[in-house]
Amino acid sequence: MKPQLLIIPGWGGSRASWRNFIDRAENDFTVWCFDLPGFGAEPGPDEVWGVEEYAEFVRRQLAENKINRPILLGHSFGGQIAAYLAANYPAEFSKLILSGAAVFRRTPKLKKIIFLALAKTGKILFSLPLLNRLAAFMKKALYRLANSDYNDTAGRKRKIYKKIINQDLSQILHKINLPTLIIWGETDHYLPLKQGKKIAKLIPGARLEIIKNAGHGLHLKNLDEFYNLMKKFV
Repeated sequence: MKPQLLIIPGWGGSRASWRNFIDRAENDFTVWCFDLPGFGAEPGPDEVWGVEEYAEFVRRQLAENKINRPILLGHSFGGQIAAYLAANYPAEFSKLILSGAAVFRRTPKLKKIIFLALAKTGKILFSLPLLNRLAAFMKKALYRLANSDYNDTAGRKRKIYKKIINQDLSQILHKINLPTLIIWGETDHYLPLKQGKKIAKLIPGARLEIIKNAGHGLHLKNLDEFYNLMKKFV
């Protein structure tokens, strides 16, 4: 009987974005990958959710589909949810794999001050005649510079985004007692490698594997190496 693997995609990800990885993994695993509310084919929630609510959604899928102690694989925002689940409901999972997990959510004060200063200055500058036509373009460029998905959200989804990026989970990592593998891209500019190293130190017994010359979406651009590391660990 194949081991069960549960994938939690990152922000903006879906079962469709993991399709190639799923096709590969189905040779060795029974793979489960559900669209999170607000992404893929799943409608957004009626309220402003945080990590806790998304975690409960995943647990409901486990119960409804009778999924028993799967290997838990979380990427980016999905890694944030996976870390929360592993720390609070360890009996429901057999192993934990984190890929570019967004566990540290505290923005360094200096970076935050600079970003806010730029945003405020830009707002004033681009309100001037002739320059105001460039305001939307520059706003989008500024948020891209800050590695933020904020500008791609609106309404309730933007409120959800603002909530989850303020939920730092680093303080619960010591509670995780599952066998844990952390896989990180050496040149991940969205979530730097130093974060992966910190996570590996804080989770007891965790193993860190680094994929050279790789960025944030390992399941997309480094599928073979990513999958082989995962399979070897399992």
